[in-house]
Amino acid sequence: MAVSTPDPRPADDSAVAAAKESPELNFFTTKLDCIVHAPSLDDLCAIYNPVSTLLETGIHHGLWWLDVTAASEEDIETLAHSFGLHPLTVEDITMREKREKIELFDSYYFLSLRPPSSIKTDDGVRIVSHNLYAVVFPEGVLSFNFGPNVHAHHVRNRIKEHRSHLALTSDWICYALIDAIVDGFAPFIARVETGVDLMEDHISVTRPDEIGLALQHIYKWRKEVIQIRQLLHDKTDVIRCFARHCDAPEATSAQVALYLSDIRDHVLTMMANLEQAEQMLSRSQSKYLSQLQFDSGRMRNEIATALSRLTVVAAIIVPMQFITGLFGMNVLVPGKNAAGLVWWYGILGVILGLIVLFLLVAKRMRLFDR
Repeated sequence: MAVSTPDPRPADDSAVAAAKESPELNFFTTKLDCIVHAPSLDDLCAIYNPVSTLLETGIHHGLWWLDVTAASEEDIETLAHSFGLHPLTVEDITMREKREKIELFDSYYFLSLRPPSSIKTDDGVRIVSHNLYAVVFPEGVLSFNFGPNVHAHHVRNRIKEHRSHLALTSDWICYALIDAIVDGFAPFIARVETGVDLMEDHISVTRPDEIGLALQHIYKWRKEVIQIRQLLHDKTDVIRCFARHCDAPEATSAQVALYLSDIRDHVLTMMANLEQAEQMLSRSQSKYLSQLQFDSGRMRNEIATALSRLTVVAAIIVPMQFITGLFGMNVLVPGKNAAGLVWWYGILGVILGLIVLFLLVAKRMRLFDR
């Protein structure tokens, strides 16, 4: 029997994104010490024959977990028929329902959760998400994901590391998926906090011509904070519903409810950190806008001062132009027939005297001090 080696999955989103279009099935069972990988259901059944029995009869000796990546509609229909999934569940998986929820059915409950992931665009890093769907039976888990997702790989590694002392149940796998998804927000929040701290430190050294760029960065960070807060806020209702299920008297793994308080603490801590980052961004934006308003006011004052000085100069030049224009016309000029340059110096002296007079008046009225 050909069984693959223990799950060698990439730990970064970029590596997963490169292969996200390729269908892949990963089958875990407590009867094996490794994960079975296959590109299709037929190949999976050929590699590990008990999967055929599970699909035909729904019976498998031991806990199982079938994780399907980029499943086709034919695979979804086949698995829905084999495991008796409700049409509403099939519709949510096929249509890729974005709402996060937990729905209880007769023989299983359906989990829809949105993990965080990111892609690089021309504007920087943008947060995107593709829901993870899990159908949790008492004896196993059937999960679907259609985008970059390393959380199932992290859960399988966690099972491998703690399998010897772990009370493994299907509810525990569901809890571990939720925990891995919530922990996946930590790098995004750390990146936001680092960017906000750097922006806060650069407020005092930002030049006036860089304020516009700083405001654009603030808008980008605030948009990312809102996206993360919205994704985290939707998780609280899912965790609350899951906790009620685990606390029910008929629940097979009530001890899982003890772990959910830790997830809630993580969510509350992340929400508090995001709230603090939002307050810092709001404070930084107010400071930048105040500085921008101050610089704009100072520039307006400088322009008003320059215009007032130009007005004084114009008020002095206009009378001079009138005098020179008047004597330049075909009129009788005083002292035209007089000998010497007395009249010329007299006229020039009157012009200079008027200039001095206007300058004294402007200085007394403090027109040049504005």
